[in-house]
Amino acid sequence: MIRATRHASPPSADWLAEPMMVMRAPVEQVLKRALRRLARRRPNPFERLAEHDQSTFLIVPANWPVAFALTARADGDVRVVRTRSPGKFTARIEGRIEDLLDLFDGTLDADSAFFSRTIQVEGDTGAVLALHNALEAAELSVADLVGAPVGGALINHASRTARRVARRMRSEAA
Repeated sequence: MIRATRHASPPSADWLAEPMMVMRAPVEQVLKRALRRLARRRPNPFERLAEHDQSTFLIVPANWPVAFALTARADGDVRVVRTRSPGKFTARIEGRIEDLLDLFDGTLDADSAFFSRTIQVEGDTGAVLALHNALEAAELSVADLVGAPVGGALINHASRTARRVARRMRSEAA
């Protein structure tokens, strides 16, 4: 009988870096359009971040070979970069993708996530605090980011359900 070996930590996904980098241009376009659409529909978070409009926030989903370099201003963009060589950034925010999405929509308390090390931050913590405060005040959801004209409640429900499933699968694998 062959038994599955469980890993103490997730297996490396470095082999995915190259295909993900090849596909980065359309992903960057989609994310840039979503960011700019969000800026048109909900300008307040970007106005609150005006002091940090030259900052680059590196959003790093844990165990992913790529990260997202976000310039959070109305004409900003999102670049897909290699996690191991991201280039210059103002602040780096790393956590599991479901925790990062929970932070975005306010489901996860940022203070407890930071102090419990659910989310790791390095770099300019003042810029990260400004980003957090802007997102919290805006009460954004995943549907706001997607920018779907209808079906926002369904998108938000699907996003929360996917995050719950991911957490359950991870806890069962541990």
